[in-house]
Amino acid sequence: MKYMGSKSRIAKYIVPIIQSYIDDYNIKTYVEPFCGGCNVIDKIKAERKVACDKQKYLIALYNNLDKVNLLPNFVTREHYSEVRDCYNKGLATYPDWYIGAIGFLASYNGRFFDGGYGAIAHTKNGIDINYYDRAKRTLTKQIPFLKDIEFYDGDYKELCFNADNTLIYCDPPYEGSKQYKNHIDYEEFWNWCRTMSKNNIVLISEHNARSDFECVWSMPVQRTIDNRKNTKATEKLFIYKDNL
Repeated sequence: MKYMGSKSRIAKYIVPIIQSYIDDYNIKTYVEPFCGGCNVIDKIKAERKVACDKQKYLIALYNNLDKVNLLPNFVTREHYSEVRDCYNKGLATYPDWYIGAIGFLASYNGRFFDGGYGAIAHTKNGIDINYYDRAKRTLTKQIPFLKDIEFYDGDYKELCFNADNTLIYCDPPYEGSKQYKNHIDYEEFWNWCRTMSKNNIVLISEHNARSDFECVWSMPVQRTIDNRKNTKATEKLFIYKDNL
């Protein structure tokens, strides 16, 4: 699904790595505490797959995928603003799943009402591109690969606390990035990764990690932050050294 920080472009590189750990260690349960656009978990093969995220509107959308066909084919700037007001003011005009759908699919770069209206782009050649419809069709194609996933909203620490013999793939907001609203305590996060690594395999997508984590894969990428700025970064996949 369209989502800021999506791993859709690099999934073909990191999924085989994740899958190899699942297969080699006969792991039955796979968990993503920061599932985002689900562009990795939808390709993983495991007996049980659990997707979690603190963004309740995102999880509400995933738990109502059977209603995606009820979404409009076109989202005007006025309707976008109306749904955004519903979200900002805590109104009950629209259900959570619908707010999630409009917020992610019709916002620029999937930034959930933070990137501004991005449903339609007017090109210099006079052509209008319906990015919302494109995002909706992409999600619709993804739905068959999401049906066997359990979705939960909440904090990563609570949802994975009792995990055992599980592969946990973490794709948290990048440390030091001001582009993400859902900031976390990173020292607490890395300590949690160490603790969870005692009885599980934990893989983390980040730009950098603490010294006791080993990089097992990396690749330079170009990332679009907003409609005025592209940045270069290196995507990396880390594992706790004690897991090696």
